[in-house]
Amino acid sequence: MTCKMVGLTLEDLEIMTIGECLDYVENYVNIKNGKQEEKIKQATQDDFDSF
Repeated sequence: MTCKMVGLTLEDLEIMTIGECLDYVENYVNIKNGKQEEKIKQATQDDFDSF
């Protein structure tokens, strides 16, 4: 029931591990509760040059 609520299909569940499923559900709940994770910084040319 929870998987259906968060939008996971049977096909998704076949290719995901249980840990990935739980992480997905946790992220979904956090987003719904307004606790969105920090956005990932877009790499700049300077970032690539320093790498």
